[in-house]
Amino acid sequence: MLPSIALSIALALALAPASSASEAAETGHEEASDRLEHRRWLSSDGGPSQVGAIAHAADGYLWLGTNDSLVRFDGLRFRRQHPGASGAPAIVSSLLSQGDALWVGLRGGGVARARPGAALARERGPGAPGGVVFGLAQDRSQAVWAAAEDGLARRADGAWRRIGFEDGFDEASASAVFVDRDGVLWVAGAHKLYYLGDGAQRFTDTGLPVAGVSQIAQAPDGAIWLSERHSGKIHRVALDERTVSFASARLAAPANSLVFDGAGGLWLGTAGRGLLHVAHPDGVAALAGASRFTARQGLSSDFVWRLHLDGAGNLWVGTNAGLDRFRPRVLAPSAFPADALNVALAAGADGSMWGGPGSGSALRLQDGRVQALAMPAPVNSAIRDAEGGVWMAGPAGIWRARHPAQRQLDFVADLPPGAAGQAPVRAMARDAQGVLWVSVNKVGLFRLEADGWAKVAGTPHGASQRMPVSALAAPDGWLWFGYRDGLLEARRDGRTLRWTQADGLGVGHVTALAHHAARTWVGGQHGLAYVEAGRLRRLPLPGDGVFDNIYAIVAVPTGDGLQADLWLHARAGIFQFPAAELRRAMATPGHRIRYRSFDALGGLANDPHQVLPLPTAVRAADGRLWFSTGGGVVSLDPARLPPAEPGPAVEIEAVSVDGARLASDAPLSLGAGVQRIAIDYTAPSLAAPERLSFRYRLDGFDTDWVDAGRARQAIYTGLAPGAYVFRVIALNKDGVPSAREAVLPLRVARAFYRHPLFLAAAGLLLLAALRMVYRTTARRAAERVRDRLQERHRERERIARELHDTLLQGVHGLVLRFQAAADMLPPGAPARAQLEQALARADQVLVEGRDRVRALRGGPLDTGELHEALAAAGEELAAQWTCGFAFTVGGTVRRLQPAILDEVYRIGHEALRNAFAHARAAQVTVDVTYRRAAFVLTVADDGCGIDPSWLDEHGRPDHWGLLGMRERAERIGARLDIDSGAGREGGRGTRVVLTLPARIAYRRRPFWRPSWLRGA
Repeated sequence: MLPSIALSIALALALAPASSASEAAETGHEEASDRLEHRRWLSSDGGPSQVGAIAHAADGYLWLGTNDSLVRFDGLRFRRQHPGASGAPAIVSSLLSQGDALWVGLRGGGVARARPGAALARERGPGAPGGVVFGLAQDRSQAVWAAAEDGLARRADGAWRRIGFEDGFDEASASAVFVDRDGVLWVAGAHKLYYLGDGAQRFTDTGLPVAGVSQIAQAPDGAIWLSERHSGKIHRVALDERTVSFASARLAAPANSLVFDGAGGLWLGTAGRGLLHVAHPDGVAALAGASRFTARQGLSSDFVWRLHLDGAGNLWVGTNAGLDRFRPRVLAPSAFPADALNVALAAGADGSMWGGPGSGSALRLQDGRVQALAMPAPVNSAIRDAEGGVWMAGPAGIWRARHPAQRQLDFVADLPPGAAGQAPVRAMARDAQGVLWVSVNKVGLFRLEADGWAKVAGTPHGASQRMPVSALAAPDGWLWFGYRDGLLEARRDGRTLRWTQADGLGVGHVTALAHHAARTWVGGQHGLAYVEAGRLRRLPLPGDGVFDNIYAIVAVPTGDGLQADLWLHARAGIFQFPAAELRRAMATPGHRIRYRSFDALGGLANDPHQVLPLPTAVRAADGRLWFSTGGGVVSLDPARLPPAEPGPAVEIEAVSVDGARLASDAPLSLGAGVQRIAIDYTAPSLAAPERLSFRYRLDGFDTDWVDAGRARQAIYTGLAPGAYVFRVIALNKDGVPSAREAVLPLRVARAFYRHPLFLAAAGLLLLAALRMVYRTTARRAAERVRDRLQERHRERERIARELHDTLLQGVHGLVLRFQAAADMLPPGAPARAQLEQALARADQVLVEGRDRVRALRGGPLDTGELHEALAAAGEELAAQWTCGFAFTVGGTVRRLQPAILDEVYRIGHEALRNAFAHARAAQVTVDVTYRRAAFVLTVADDGCGIDPSWLDEHGRPDHWGLLGMRERAERIGARLDIDSGAGREGGRGTRVVLTLPARIAYRRRPFWRPSWLRGA
């Protein structure tokens, strides 16, 4: 009986006319377009080719086995990881995800296992499969089964064991293995199909002959389906306790794989005929009505090798040219014509949907059928009033369907006087008294009353707010109007309330309004606000621009009806704010609201000076939500939404340091001098990878999280030495963050020349060097001064010799001759007396000359001579001038430079002589102080002082004492301070202070002499 059924089905399929096949393909294409969203990645676009194995790992990645590598796919990028079988082609034949491990069956023979952060490791051992591994499966005990060219093997407790005749499996090879929902293990051998019940010890032969089974799948009704890769046969096997029944059919092209989707539909991947789809297969006979999806409709190739359904309901198709993904559409296309764009929507009370397109006549949709209406194009605005009537407006005037049962629009009135021929209507609202309010572009706001149009007084805020761009009639009787440039109005019973940006509105052009439970929602260019009890508040939304340009707001009541989910239609897509999240956001400042998004299908023109079709979103009588998008009108059922996606699992992929790629699975220790660190991170998202966003921070460098947007790399340059921790999180398209951060500790070593000890030592060396340079420079300066003084002293000695040998000797000879001449004159002669007076004066000149010569030839005094000379000079002058004298020495006496001693003595002697000769003082004091940093000589008196006019650099006219002292001090690099009390009230006395730096004044001590041997 069974063979006859199989034969009849095969004949039916084989004899199906070409037109039927073409119609089936066309039907399949339309069906797939309506229900599924399709995307493909070709090898020419960087995707894989020859995809023969697919597995969805627990961490969210999709693993692909190809003819040359193992590929990991995060939804956006493909990363190739070569299995590395020694000398064998790296062809992956099967894949199995088990926890954090990935089992890889190789076409070259054997099984390998990959773990995160570890290289691919081949499985060894006596029982491990060595031939081509066609299939892998995991049973309820976590044991791994491998169907291989050299038989069936099982891995448990870390060891492999071959399954053979003693286990009830009488086959030398196995081509497929599968574990069903009841825990039953199904194995296709070379000739027969076997099964092993959950907890059973031996396999059971089903009696179904098979050959080259490519894949096994289970239908929603529990039946097992098998495809044969060479013969084209499809088998359906039903297991009822221990009774097995089966049926078979043959396809025109062999099926390499098959899988059931979440809706119970059967998908078959064929070799050369693309994808086949059966919506609800209740038996193999349903294969006759299979629809096709081929390369002509966008499939990457008609040669399909592997099908895989992941946990999120995505159908993955591996072909010889690339990878395809099909996933169910949440937004269902409507039956409105494809050319009906920019449609203003109104929901009829009878479940109908009314649409006014920007081009074409008005439309009415009900039960999948579209009816063209009499109102001509274009339609700019549509509303449903409180009585269930539908209003539409455009340049052709105002039209209306008065009650839900009416299926046509009736003309009501032309646009107000003054409206141009093509003037669009911006917004409409009908108040509780039945009066229609109409906003006409660039003209103003009007009321349609029984006797015609009445213009409403404009707002006092300027020409840009001449007319509203959105309007709403709330159930409580208030009329709401939204204007450009942030103006909101509410009118009722002659009262008008206004809110502007000064009141915190801040949403820009007010383009969307909605009301629910005493709360009015206001949407615009820059976010969302609400008015409650007359108070305006902003709703805190993420500042990434996702919620800019809101077209429409729809409130969907939940629970008791007092709360509502909020649905937004914005330029970036369609978003749902759950009621609970709205409560948290309104009650908790800074709360980051969570939302759900449904495809980026905005695409409408949002120039505020253009006219949008309003509204772009409405709620139908059956609860469905309808949206007018740039791609047409779509709808969804908020009561039948797929589960929300969890937060993506983020991970750090790699780290590049100055162009060198490093491992990122351990804390990094980086050398000194690192210039550029690039950290690559990613998160798998197989549904919407392009909508992922990332945030990262580097503890120790960043003060706050950095919003990276869609970028998957962070770059840091010139990091200072220290310890850092890099953290990154991912957010999916609904703003849900990762459950955990990806963390990478890293440390940048400190260069030896930046170490504190090195810096301290370098500082000390620098100070020592500076001190040495300073001392060398000072020594050289002192030597230059000493050399100049010695040269001067030698010049003075030469002058003294010349004066002594010439002038003084000559004068002395003349004196002797004049003395002889005077002696020849008689005593008492007038001439003799004059000559004797002249000779006496000549003797005084000789004495003074000899004193001057002695002074010129006087050598440097030692330390004792300086004190004795200054003290003796002071005592002599004090006795001559009958004046008191005191002499003191301070500090530790040190030896002065020989060339300095003479100048110091002469400056001191001149100061003493001036004090005794000119100051008329009662007391003169001399203080010699040997300081560590300087030598100080002080000469002070309590006399009359010096005229202040003589203290300048020129001194007293025709007197050279002060000027000579200054010149001597300047020559030896000393500072001479002269302070006189003359000219000041009560001021008396003069104080002369000579200060000479120690480096110039004192003799240098040999550095090798210890301090206890050094003389003063």
